[in-house]
Amino acid sequence: MEIRELPSEELQTRLDEVKEELFNLRFQHATGQLENYSRLGQLRKDVARLRSIQRERELGIGSEPQPEEVERSRRRREREKEEDDADAPRRRRGLRRGRAEEAEAGETGELEATEASEESAEEVEEEQ
Repeated sequence: MEIRELPSEELQTRLDEVKEELFNLRFQHATGQLENYSRLGQLRKDVARLRSIQRERELGIGSEPQPEEVERSRRRREREKEEDDADAPRRRRGLRRGRAEEAEAGETGELEATEASEESAEEVEEEQ
């Protein structure tokens, strides 16, 4: 999501959340429980980005999006997410690898092609 598309209230909410997460990670770091040190740097940069956008809006350099623009971008993101979900292959749970591949191949007609390529590979091995 584009940060600049957020209204000021949501921008402030996001900043508060990031600051809280940064505090928690600093606490974990101090106690030796932190596993992902790179996340500290990411969060510091996120805080800087959010503060920069807020300051731009205060100075009049950047403008707050109109409610129509916010709604339009929200609908666009939802539509893109639905398209991505539709394009992503569906996974079957509870099936072992071989069965899932056979089931998927059988649905799409790829099983015959796979068997044919295996037979041709066996013929090549026999010839050698």
